[in-house]
Amino acid sequence: MKKTPLRILIGLVVVTGSIAAYTLWKVPQRFSPTHELIGEDLIEAFDVDLLEEVRIANTETEVVLRRKGNAFVVANRQDYPIDNVGELRALVDAIARFRVGLEIPADEKHYAEIGLLEPADKKQAEAHQEKRKKEGVEDPADPRGLLISMKGAGDKVFAKMVLGNSFGNTTARQQSLILRNLTGHEGIWRILGTLTLRTGEATPGANDVRRGPLSDPKAWLSYKFIEVENIKSISLSAPNDKEFKAWTVTRETALGDFTTGDLKEDEEMDTSGTSSFKTLFEKLHIEDVLDPAEAEKKKDRENARQAVITTFDGFTYTFDLTPMKVEEEEGDDVPSATFSNYIGTVKIEAKFQETRTKGESETAEQAKALDLAFATELDNLTFKLENEKPYEEHTFEFAQFSISSLNKARDQIVKAKAPPSPEGDTPPAGLPDGLPGSLPPGLIPGDARPSAVTPPVRVPPVENP
Repeated sequence: MKKTPLRILIGLVVVTGSIAAYTLWKVPQRFSPTHELIGEDLIEAFDVDLLEEVRIANTETEVVLRRKGNAFVVANRQDYPIDNVGELRALVDAIARFRVGLEIPADEKHYAEIGLLEPADKKQAEAHQEKRKKEGVEDPADPRGLLISMKGAGDKVFAKMVLGNSFGNTTARQQSLILRNLTGHEGIWRILGTLTLRTGEATPGANDVRRGPLSDPKAWLSYKFIEVENIKSISLSAPNDKEFKAWTVTRETALGDFTTGDLKEDEEMDTSGTSSFKTLFEKLHIEDVLDPAEAEKKKDRENARQAVITTFDGFTYTFDLTPMKVEEEEGDDVPSATFSNYIGTVKIEAKFQETRTKGESETAEQAKALDLAFATELDNLTFKLENEKPYEEHTFEFAQFSISSLNKARDQIVKAKAPPSPEGDTPPAGLPDGLPGSLPPGLIPGDARPSAVTPPVRVPPVENP
């Protein structure tokens, strides 16, 4: 057999190597040839009970969840409690289940190209977008991802990663992701696992409109707020609006109707305007928790309102409510906003009946049972007061629709009495009760006036000439 010269073999090796190198270079995402880590945990396991802080940020919003005692609060929302610690545990559990997938070999200069810059890398992101525009891309995507970090005591980092673009089969709420891991197995990976990128919807089909992206502080805020029950009286005034006429309504029982004590002889209550008072604020939910100093800048003080609400249980709630300034949009075709949300604070006081008035005919056994029930109710009211007092420390944003049932002018709850019927204006004899006193001519029995209705007349057909 004829031997191949050594120089030819060397040439073939060089050519083959060049082709392989060129092929790898042309592949946009070059995966690592070593797969020994595939399937392993992406980060080291840690005890969720040791978690002290979770920080989630994108290009627009950032939330900081921090342990406070035995609970977690939204640190950048005045340490307001989170809604559901189960959602936080689900987030931690999902990340703990991330497994190493295919590696994408890349270094820092490639982060923008694969959408894995940190949210704080604004200058690099803008430079990348300008570069893409020069390349002909009309509206280049922001190359920054979602940053998630988890820390324990002493700033010990349990997890830190930047989540980028999704891939594969995705749903509206769950996606598999490409990420840049900064702890554990560092590098850029296609992960094995999914992550719910929004809060809420704990049950299938739930319609939770306030919930939102993981990085939105509002999406984590607790829904719980004071419960105004068994309302006895409501007073509404306008400290800065001299044209607003203050009003007060009261009722005798928890099931009664509201009335005002300054009704004139020709006035009566408009129940269509007061019906909403019976359930007022029973389910008042907050939209956001605001920084007091920043909230002051947003207030439309001219239209401020103060509401004082008392209950049959002994509570007194004083709400100071101010609409937020409406930012007018420029342009002839842009309709001006006619409503806005409200900035509000609440003060809570209570004076409970400490002892029960015993009935004259009570037996010893009855008195014992009634005393126990009274003591239990007093404990419940005291507990309610203790739980609601912390709300005094915060400034809230309320949805406009939740305040509209209270913010009414006096003429919306009081109306003019209907004028009495003129004397002698009675229905003609022989007509059933309830019919009007006058009917069209020709319909009243015995009426001599001609009827306005003529009978049909037969018209003969016209003969053709």
